[in-house]
Parts: sequence; structure tokens; C-alpha cells
Amino acid sequence: MMKSFASSTLNLIFCFFVIINIINVDDVSDAADFNVQTGSLRITSPEAIRQTADSAIGDFGVPLYGATLVGEVVVPPTGEERGCAPLSKQLVATSPNMPVIALLTRGDCFFVEKVHNAQQAGAAAAIIMDNVDEGLLTMANPVDNPSVDVIAEKVVIPSTLVAKSVGEAMRGALKEGSRVVVEMDWKESISHPDDRVEYEFWTTSNDGCGPNCERQAAFKRDFKEKAIKFDQGKHTLSTPHFLMWHCTNHESTSSTTDKEGCYSQCIRGGRYCDPTASSDEQSRSEVMGGGGGIKPVLGREVMAENLRQLCLHRNAAQNGQSWVWWEYASRYVDECPATGSGSRGFGRDCSLRVMDDISREFRGAIDLQKIESCVGDVDEDLPHPLLDEESKLQAGSTQRTKVILLPTIMINERQYRGRLDVQSVMHGLCAGFDESTEPAACLSSVIERNECTRDNDFGGCWKSDSAGTFHACLDTFRGYRCECPSGFRDAAGENADLETKGKSCRDIDECDEGTHECDQTCENTVGSYRCLCAPGYRLPLDRA
Repeated sequence: MMKSFASSTLNLIFCFFVIINIINVDDVSDAADFNVQTGSLRITSPEAIRQTADSAIGDFGVPLYGATLVGEVVVPPTGEERGCAPLSKQLVATSPNMPVIALLTRGDCFFVEKVHNAQQAGAAAAIIMDNVDEGLLTMANPVDNPSVDVIAEKVVIPSTLVAKSVGEAMRGALKEGSRVVVEMDWKESISHPDDRVEYEFWTTSNDGCGPNCERQAAFKRDFKEKAIKFDQGKHTLSTPHFLMWHCTNHESTSSTTDKEGCYSQCIRGGRYCDPTASSDEQSRSEVMGGGGGIKPVLGREVMAENLRQLCLHRNAAQNGQSWVWWEYASRYVDECPATGSGSRGFGRDCSLRVMDDISREFRGAIDLQKIESCVGDVDEDLPHPLLDEESKLQAGSTQRTKVILLPTIMINERQYRGRLDVQSVMHGLCAGFDESTEPAACLSSVIERNECTRDNDFGGCWKSDSAGTFHACLDTFRGYRCECPSGFRDAAGENADLETKGKSCRDIDECDEGTHECDQTCENTVGSYRCLCAPGYRLPLDRA
């Protein structure tokens, strides 16, 4: 059975920094080679417009990965259809207890502003209909707009973009007085093939490029414990990656300024450059806050550290300890900040000190000599095979999308949409497990809602009594399954179909069937059995 939500209570924080300026109010033409991550939108009523359509998941808010949301579509008051200002009244469904899904029109303001205004008016989710006939696009935050970033941090509901024709069908039905009910579906937005999730974290080692870098640094620190536990338990395989750009004209530049810019931003003769740092001292000081005699971290220093971290991860992964990167990255954030200096500041000296500390604490986890050999001479004017691999992954292919946002998380080769926060990323990771193979952490109350409760009548599965002393409801991250518990047998047989499985369970009489482990007397109990001794005997203490 699928997981369904009436509303979202997750309160998380996320923001994207766009490396290539693809986001504008109405101009996203530069994103043509950027794969749009989608969910499904099913219009279930009225029957006249019933259909299933693709919908583009917003890059803000909280997508309900692995679940669905059923609600009633409501439009704002006349003249407020675009949702660019706080709505004049609350959005209310005609049916009691039915979640409200706001229908807004694209245009005049940023997507996140529309969704925030809908949320403030009581919406559990928002659908934005396109205002032109075109393919779906990704709704993301604008670049370098602190006021919009503040709004984005407050959005806690999911949102999606639909084609103009789909939105017009719903709007037309509402004008005719029909009640429109839809199901927003994220069950297949993240693939879930097996019992291990593979995910990539595209980030930067730079903590001094402003709020975005600070969020990434905080995430490494906060997520470390769960990331390490999942990797060590073989539940996940995590891999760090680093975005870069290329000073493509470095060989032919005649301008001294251009050459200096390539040198300060890049390593290996301008081949690999960091996008988070400025190339000159003044602008980097401004990014870091300016003043105070702080020496700015140049792009080439960041790129060199990115390469060290790639080499560290490669070395650790070869030893079956890929989780070591999380230990190192979180410590580097704390011990080697951009505002520090020497062995306590950003750069090679601090990096080697942290690696040495980890090597002593986790014997054999880090081989400093191999890492240094992997990094090589960053001033050498030759390609680096590891960074060439990164460039190819970043550029994408017919099998995978191009990576242009920092940070980006890829889960089972699908780009994650949502906030960079422990709880929301955990939700995305848990959606990547095949049903019933997810680790126990994915079934905690802060990650998913337990469907197998008395209030939910144990999902309609078999139960031994009204209290559900024994029941066949098996809770999963994506919902629940009806499956007879240990000590019971399905009355429909081993090959029961999904409609009948777990709907009627019979107690197994282990005593009668001879499957017990008693030496003398076996007494059957509901769901189990107990062993008794003949007069003059008693059970050993270890079996009493």
C-alpha cells in the first residue's frame, strides 16, 4: 500500500546556489540540457477532466518522496491568481479535513514567492500552471537574492509545475462550479531498485563564499553521523564530487590580468577552476566579510583542497571505508576555516594535520603518502585523470543529467529536490530503498508516518482482536504491506495475490505440526508455543 499524507509537518531548510545562471522569473532557456525531475499529477475528479500528467518538482520546500498527497484544488480570489502578494483570505476546501492544494499561475514574481504566499494562506501544497505552451522546467530560486533566500527558508510545503493545458483544465472546471480533486505523486521520483542506496554529494570545500557555502559546511557537520552509520552498515554508498569550470583560453591569453585570473582561480595550468571563489584579493575579501586583515582564499587553493578530498575518498573507498570522507570533511570545516591561518586555516598544512589525526584515530583509514601522490603537483601544466573524471560526470551524458547547481545531491542517479537539511535528505535517501528493505532509521516517526496503528485500523490487514495484539500490517517507508506475522499462516496460501494476502491469518500449531523445539511437552499458544516438563523435571536455567 502506498504512503499518503494529508499535510506536511516537516520544517527544514534548503537553498541552491546556481553556478550557471539558469533561473529567472520567466527565462530558463539556458537550462535546456538540464534534466527536469518530475512526479505525477492525477486529476481524479471531475470525471470530465480526469487525467494523469507529469509535473516538475520545485527546488524548494519539501517534496514528499515515496508518498502521495490527495487534496482539493483551490484558486486564490479574483485578481490574485498569480499569488505574488499575500493572499487576501485563507484558502479553504469545500470538504472538511481535505487538504488544500493551491493552483497558481506563473508570472510576475519568483516561483518561491508564490508558494510561500499559498502556504501562508493555508495550502498544504501548491501547483503552478505554466503561462506558455512549452516543456516542463525546474522551479528554482534566483541567484544572489538574499530577500528571496529568506522566503525560501520558510517554505515547508511541496510544489510542482504543470503544463498550461493541465492547469487550464482544472481552472475551467472550477469556474463551472466543479470540485477538483488531485493526487500529487512522488513515489517514483527517486528510483528504488534494491536494498542499497547510492548517492552523490556535489559540494565545495570552501566555507567562505557566503551563506550557501556556510549551509554546505553545516550540513557536512550535521549529517556526518547518519552518513557514516549508513555507509558502515552497507545501506548506502556515498561519493563526494566538486563542481569546477575551465579557464579554456588560458594558453592563448595575451592579457596579464587574464593570466593572473586563471592562475589565482585554477590549478594545473588553468584546466580546473573553482566556481565559488573570486580571482582577486579585494572581491574575495568582500565575499568573506572584508577587513580584519583576513587573507582571502583564492580559487586555486579551494580547487587544490577539492582535489585532496577526492584523493582521500578514492583511497578510503579502495579500503572499503568510503565513510572516512565524511569524518574528514566535517573536521576540516571546523578546524580549517577560511578565516583561519597556518595549520588552523584553509589549505594544505591544516589538511595534512587533520588527515594525520584521523589516521591515528582510525588506524589504516588514511594513507597520507598515497593521497599526496594522487594530488601531485597542482602547478603542473598537465591534465589530472581524477579531475577529468569529475568534469565528465559534471557535463552529463545521455544517461545522466548535467550538474549545474551547487549543492546537488544525486540519489540513485536522480537529482534530489528539496532542502539541504538532515531530515529532508534522509527522507530522500529512504525513498531510494526497495520497499521493506529500508533500515530502521527510515521508519522513525520524524521520517515517516506509521500506517500500522490502531487509529488506522492496521491498514485493513488481519488482526487477532480489536486491539491488534497480533496483526498482519507491516509498516514500510512507502506505506505498508499486509503480511501474516511470525507464528501465523496466510489462509489464502503462500501464493496469495496482493488483494487477499495478509487479510486472513491462522495460528500455526507448532506442537501439532512438530516444528517446536521442546524436549518433552509442547503447549500451543497464540502466535507461538511454550515448553513444559513432565513431573520430576525442570527446564535448564538458560531455557527457563
